[in-house]
Amino acid sequence: MPDRTFLASSDLDQIMDDLANPKALPVSMLDQVDAATRDMNGMTIAMAAAATTRGDNAFLGVMPEDLVRRKAMIRPRLRMMIAAFGAGVTSLCEHTEQIRPLLLSCDPPTLVCMQPACLAKVDQNAQRHGFRWDNHCDGCGKPTEVVFPYMTTLGPLSISGHLCKACSTEMTLAAQALAREAIARKDPCPCGSGRRFKRCHGRAS
Repeated sequence: MPDRTFLASSDLDQIMDDLANPKALPVSMLDQVDAATRDMNGMTIAMAAAATTRGDNAFLGVMPEDLVRRKAMIRPRLRMMIAAFGAGVTSLCEHTEQIRPLLLSCDPPTLVCMQPACLAKVDQNAQRHGFRWDNHCDGCGKPTEVVFPYMTTLGPLSISGHLCKACSTEMTLAAQALAREAIARKDPCPCGSGRRFKRCHGRAS
């Protein structure tokens, strides 16, 4: 597998600043991205709950309004995405060229839309190629002997990869804190238990 490209934080910040420029993308495309993002947000809680039942970690929170904090939380997700694309992503369905909710799997790097029939191709690809972890954390790019499965979202893109213990702990704690801020105590708990948040994971807060 080709080497992945793990960009420095300054490079990631420059990309985020460029994308924040109102002239970076046509208004029509931004509207489509917003719509796809809303669709993905609706799927995220169910996907995260399914991931945690498998023993994976998942991002359950929402991005903060504070720009500095928001950038800090987006950096590792953006780095994961660019590293996977840099290693050569295999597009598994014809829908990946459209603006719609997508799933990017980092090991091996594959991209597929969220339709059930297309998602099944991710499992087929994983069975065919096997686990191809390259001894680096998908979040920070540093060498690591132990990795933790992780699922996170970035706009309309859901990213499934593997993190070192430090990145996994940091991103999980940040997500849990944001989830507590974003979820009303009487809302259903995002873990999928069917109980109200205050009677389930909200007890700790």
